[in-house]
Amino acid sequence: MPRIRSVLVVFVLAAASLLGAGPPAAAAPAPYGPAIPLVSCSREGPADAAIASDGTVRGFANCESNGSEAISYVRYRGQAVFAEQAPYRGRVIKVAWDDLNNTYLLFARSGPDATTEQLFIGKRLDNTGQYAQPTLLTTAALGGLTPRPIQAALVAYRSTWWAVWTEPTAAVSGTLTYSLFQRHTLLGVQPRTRITYPVTGADDSVPSLAYSPRSTIPILGLLTVVWLRSPSLGAPRAQLRLGQEFGHGWNMNPLPATEPTAWTGNVDHISYLGTRYLTWRGTHSVAVASMVNGFLVPHFFPTGGDTIGSSVAVSGQNLFLLWWMSPGNGVAGPQVVLAERQGGTWYPSATVIHADAGVRVLAQGGKGRLVYWSFGTLMLRIQG
Repeated sequence: MPRIRSVLVVFVLAAASLLGAGPPAAAAPAPYGPAIPLVSCSREGPADAAIASDGTVRGFANCESNGSEAISYVRYRGQAVFAEQAPYRGRVIKVAWDDLNNTYLLFARSGPDATTEQLFIGKRLDNTGQYAQPTLLTTAALGGLTPRPIQAALVAYRSTWWAVWTEPTAAVSGTLTYSLFQRHTLLGVQPRTRITYPVTGADDSVPSLAYSPRSTIPILGLLTVVWLRSPSLGAPRAQLRLGQEFGHGWNMNPLPATEPTAWTGNVDHISYLGTRYLTWRGTHSVAVASMVNGFLVPHFFPTGGDTIGSSVAVSGQNLFLLWWMSPGNGVAGPQVVLAERQGGTWYPSATVIHADAGVRVLAQGGKGRLVYWSFGTLMLRIQG
């Protein structure tokens, strides 16, 4: 059944931070332009998007107007929108642009039977519009009474890619526990490999990847993965963990615990000019942090409700944080909120728009781009 509702997307001041506000804002950021429809669907679904250095936005979205698990490709370039149905079917998970000619897509669909799910990677060639035959990365068990779909992350660079995802590896008291697996062509070619080994009863989830090329030669780059490790029995709380890979194997460590309440799901992180920026959900809060010398410098926003997801982007001196919430616990209806920091100061904005759910915040040229669902249409707004 189509979900029709309207929500306010509010651009807010981070003065509500749990850690205290910065200096008073001197001026509001540039306003966002009108909503640009990218593709209209009978029902919104999973979607993701990536931005190129020239500001082109490319993405994929589940658009069930074209049938169950149908996937649409969208592009906004030079004030022109292009959309078409892709030859892939499944659940959109992650999109990556390779800074050359390829838009990669991680997607999942039902396996040979109802107890499994398969993860694929596909790509669209920008110069020809052709789609590559998808590559099967894994077939994973969904679980029993509490099935958990595959969670995955992706980066791409100059016709190479790296994917990390979750798979069950053990059963404790009848419940599956999960570890991280990988496959890649970036920094060398490697088949499906397990990369994390949580203790019995612990659980790895919501991986996020970022890649920093150190030159035009991919092998000189640095890859990082951030994910959440849920506690084993008796552990005090879940923990964010960081892995770094130069092409010679992962170096993995826990990130310092800086939040007074437990970590919860959803992790997003990016790399910009050698600095990592992260966002995650806390208990009735959302956090954004920069990583300096392996330590997090966080900023917390009380949400007053249950956060569904969050996204982070940066360009120049401007940092953008997007999060979206479900109704309940003091939240009257679904909400999508965007906060912006210029330099070291968080600024307010009076911009309010209608939306159903956030997808991703992007940035280029010091300006933000907001991708979101509204009344079954995937929308883009560009900061002026």
